[in-house]
Amino acid sequence: MAAVLPVWAAESDVSKTAAPDFSYDVTINGAPSDAIDDLLEQSSRLEQLSDKTPASQAALRRRAEEDVEGFQKVLRSEGYYANEVTFKIDEKQSPIAVTFDIDPGPLFRITKFDIGFTKGAENPEVPKLSDLGIEIGMPARSEPVVNAQSQAIVELTNRGYPDARIDNQEAVVDFATDAMEVTVTIDAGPRLYMGELKLEGLETVEEDYVRRIAAWEPGKLYDTRVLDELRRRYLRTGLFNSVRLKPRKEAEADSTVPITLMFEEREHRSIGLGAGYSTSEGFGTQYYWENRNMFGQGEKLRADLTIAEIRRELKISYVKPNFIRLDHNLNASFDIKQENTEAYDEDSVTAFVGIDRRWRKKWVVGAGVSLEYAEIDDSGVEESYALAGLPLTARYDSTDDLLDPTKGRRFSAELVPYLGLNDVSPDFLRLELDGSTYYSVIDKERLILAARAKLGMMAGDSANAIPAPKRFYSGGGGSVRGYQYQTVGPLDANNDPIGGRSLLEVGFEARVKITDSIGIVPFIEGGNVYESMAPDFSGEFLWGAGLGFRYYTAIGPIRLDVAVPLNKRPNVDDSYQIYISIGQAF
Repeated sequence: MAAVLPVWAAESDVSKTAAPDFSYDVTINGAPSDAIDDLLEQSSRLEQLSDKTPASQAALRRRAEEDVEGFQKVLRSEGYYANEVTFKIDEKQSPIAVTFDIDPGPLFRITKFDIGFTKGAENPEVPKLSDLGIEIGMPARSEPVVNAQSQAIVELTNRGYPDARIDNQEAVVDFATDAMEVTVTIDAGPRLYMGELKLEGLETVEEDYVRRIAAWEPGKLYDTRVLDELRRRYLRTGLFNSVRLKPRKEAEADSTVPITLMFEEREHRSIGLGAGYSTSEGFGTQYYWENRNMFGQGEKLRADLTIAEIRRELKISYVKPNFIRLDHNLNASFDIKQENTEAYDEDSVTAFVGIDRRWRKKWVVGAGVSLEYAEIDDSGVEESYALAGLPLTARYDSTDDLLDPTKGRRFSAELVPYLGLNDVSPDFLRLELDGSTYYSVIDKERLILAARAKLGMMAGDSANAIPAPKRFYSGGGGSVRGYQYQTVGPLDANNDPIGGRSLLEVGFEARVKITDSIGIVPFIEGGNVYESMAPDFSGEFLWGAGLGFRYYTAIGPIRLDVAVPLNKRPNVDDSYQIYISIGQAF
């Protein structure tokens, strides 16, 4: 009797033929420069589809043929019009070797670049080639040629011809002389003048205020730069989501046309809250309410409330923008604070009024007057201080983000002469300088190097005579991490901080993004406080180091930092400190 095998046994005895493997490696030889080699790799279909193995040898060859055409386009765009690209496929290797050999040929150069206009009643002056980034004899790359055509239109729209457009463009390549000749014909359109300024879409922002910001003078030659700057000026107020130029009707040459701007207002009221924690300062919460258009002219009224373990504070601030003159702001604030630290206990009231103005786009300078009254318990000695101050400030900011900067610099300076208004209040001068810089090392901002420095100096009476809250302190989450709040510097017999008349701090971070939402930040910071008027390095410079973790959100990074003191002092410093808050440390 014949035996009947089970189905599974029969199948197990059937050998299966493995599918052919068409995985490959790509080599490109002969690129005229490293930059062009990178462009070739970026354009390569073989490289783009390297994780998708072709189904057959024919499919692999089709990819290589596509790359030949793509490489030739790249080389022509870089000025190599007589190039030759060949490839060979070696199937004997595993993975299959695909090799491209490139003969770029000579580098062609621009020998002629003419700009002309279609026939019109009155044509403008031809833009200079130097203003367009063109120089006769330069390599015949496509990018500068295209950019020059765009810049020519921009030049005309800035000189009264807002409807200018390219009518015809021609680039002739001469293989006998390795040269390119470019001819561009422009339809300039009519020359126009800017007339009445019309405003649409305003709801709660007063039209008179918007017109005052514009400082509009009708009758000037049409200039798109003027309109772009005006739109930016409106957007900087924070009152609008968008400001757009309304399309206009066709106009005759030398006519005056109305300029119509369409506004979309932002929501002007907002509330918010935040929280933070550190092992030395404890838990703290912050709340705010803000109206950015209180009386219809961009006035900002804001209330900030802080409730924390060592601080209770209510601050009311008011800003009147474009006060008397454009870019001049009137600032006023009233502050009630109670603070209980190891250095002092303070109950204070402060009032301030001042003016600041924008200077050279990235600078803001200001001056004002402050009045302060404080009851202070300093090491068991209670005093009541009354001070008048004249704060002089300057701020510079070229960074790209408030809470998570990736490039640019920040700098601030504050000089405050104080005048004592009662017998126990001294006269003194306080200067504080603070700066930071940010540099992106890797593309897509995967690694940001950040550094900061802070310098404080004070002239006047001895440190003991100056009110404790006005002295300099260091240590804590916004200072030298790894040390308890305010403990970097001179201490009394009970190891409580006493502050000083000068301060020096430095800090360095490497902000590494592991994913789009997760990052780590190794950091090191150092500093000290001195009793002298300027840092004299009489005491040990204390360093702290640690590792931070970042979770990036739409409102900014949430940070968790763990730091240790590198110069740990017996019976003073803990083994580590933990900090949790929103935003980068600096």
